[in-house]
Amino acid sequence: MDPTQLLKGVLDLAVLAVLRDEDGYGYDILRRLRSAGLEDVGDASVYGTLRRLFNGGLLNSYVVPSDEGPHRKYYALNEAGRAELQRSGKVWHGFASIMEDLLRERGKA
Repeated sequence: MDPTQLLKGVLDLAVLAVLRDEDGYGYDILRRLRSAGLEDVGDASVYGTLRRLFNGGLLNSYVVPSDEGPHRKYYALNEAGRAELQRSGKVWHGFASIMEDLLRERGKA
């Protein structure tokens, strides 16, 4: 099974989850995803996801000046994003539970 295919289906949820407790800019979000175990996530995928979630009304953004280079665009969950995180989290947990049941080894009768 190709983990990158699985990642495509859950990247929106993963990005919303890493923004739940702390705002972040693109590279910071990418770093957090990778340090959480999603090493295969690509830069372009994360930046595209941030744009899509922002355009979909799930994120707010603001710019923070930087003394060491270009200004950074930060993203933050808004109320719609928090609601989507909760809804999608329930869907994920239901799906994961079904897969666990399917994959669990069953004793032979």
